[in-house]
Amino acid sequence: MDYIEDWVDRAMSCFYRDRDKDDPGKAHVHDDVIFAPPAPLDPAKVDKDFECLVKELGLSEEKQQEMHDYSMEKKMSLLVSQHCLQTEDASHFIGFLKNLQQSFVIDSNTIRQLQDLVISLRTQNFSYLESFLSASGLKLLTELLNQCHQQYTLEQPALFFLYALRALLNSPTTKPL
Repeated sequence: MDYIEDWVDRAMSCFYRDRDKDDPGKAHVHDDVIFAPPAPLDPAKVDKDFECLVKELGLSEEKQQEMHDYSMEKKMSLLVSQHCLQTEDASHFIGFLKNLQQSFVIDSNTIRQLQDLVISLRTQNFSYLESFLSASGLKLLTELLNQCHQQYTLEQPALFFLYALRALLNSPTTKPL
């Protein structure tokens, strides 16, 4: 069981490692900081919140059951680490893709934004992917990929659009398209 808890800790650390490196104004989450809850723990609330977290992860039934067997402290630790993560807003990338579709100017900032889009589609939770898809994110990606296909010099952005589509298809929580 300790092996699984260690694995979950390592997997969760991937979400916030080096995330805010480029923005010195943001507070950083450090591994050596200990978060203590301000009030006594309510086991019913922790279990309810933990159930929501497990659903967001989109794990198999077997893995979900293993996570439900965690100690109260481990559940609380995972909830605190999940709370420390700032979920990005899919509308930011939807706006970026719409602007790109209209102007289609490729520069270093555009490439950086496309990289960030791919990373967010790989790492964000199920509700983020749902909001991205419901805001016509898939349609925007395919239309932009088609624009790249018409202009043969746009190999690099086309590659990122393909990576973004692959991230959507590889997500265990998205429905078949």
